[in-house]
Amino acid sequence: MDISKKIQKILGRGVRENVNLADYTTMKVGGAARYFYVADDIKNFMKAIIFIQDEKIPYIIIGGGSNIIVSDKGFDGLVILNKASNISFIPEKAQVIVDSGVSLMRLIMESANRDLGGIECLYGIPGTVGGAVYGNAGSNETEIASFIKSITLIDSNNKIIRVKPDWLMADYRSTKLKNLKKSGKKSPIILTVTFQLSHHKKEEISRKIQYFKVLREEKQPYNKPSAGSIFKNVGREKEKRAGYILDQVGAKKLKVGGAEVSKKHANFIVNFKNATSGDIIELIEGMKKLAHDNYGVELEEEVELI
Repeated sequence: MDISKKIQKILGRGVRENVNLADYTTMKVGGAARYFYVADDIKNFMKAIIFIQDEKIPYIIIGGGSNIIVSDKGFDGLVILNKASNISFIPEKAQVIVDSGVSLMRLIMESANRDLGGIECLYGIPGTVGGAVYGNAGSNETEIASFIKSITLIDSNNKIIRVKPDWLMADYRSTKLKNLKKSGKKSPIILTVTFQLSHHKKEEISRKIQYFKVLREEKQPYNKPSAGSIFKNVGREKEKRAGYILDQVGAKKLKVGGAEVSKKHANFIVNFKNATSGDIIELIEGMKKLAHDNYGVELEEEVELI
């Protein structure tokens, strides 16, 4: 049985072929996926993972589609769109168990409705819980790893494991999962995450959410397609933040094809007119060169190139 028929047999009618990935990324660029599957619950998500690992099929998993730039050539394998969306609250313990496909924004809002907070400082970060934990997303000097109680994963042998936060080895925009993938090794895949929140009044949480919402809208380009922050900060001081460095060296003047550095925040690239991933990658290289030649720093990408 050829691979196409095998994928259709195991995953069913939910599999599509030659799907344009630009429609599923916040940067709105990228070629077609050879195969594309929407996992609408945790059971189907696990089924897809077990299948691809058993068959050794090249794959990528996407959630909200932020923090990635997909090649114009697309992806010659199976793309799994993780839509597993269950949330279970344990109010008396101020805990919540979340499927990895749940959007971070939904988690924050539904927790607030139950008088559970602490994570509202992460409001405005796009993407899913799985992606946020994988890259240790953060904002306002706070990282999502700070709220993790435990993580349930499926490893490369299709074994379900539950780990504590220290297993993640979380660092600034980095985790054990991300580093394994970066080094070319097989990385476990996040199924669910249990978060430890804290009891607060809904009105208090809502005020904080509004504050962080306004703060992000003032500083970041939310009205145009982007992938989020392009580079990691070099350090926590203002002078070592990627946006500050790029602003100082004149990166906001850079433009390639339909992509340009945001006038609002120099660490963002926006797709202002039918940009290609080639445009964006060339622009990234130009930004890195400016920072190196004029500021003496080597900027490291926070976004992943697929």
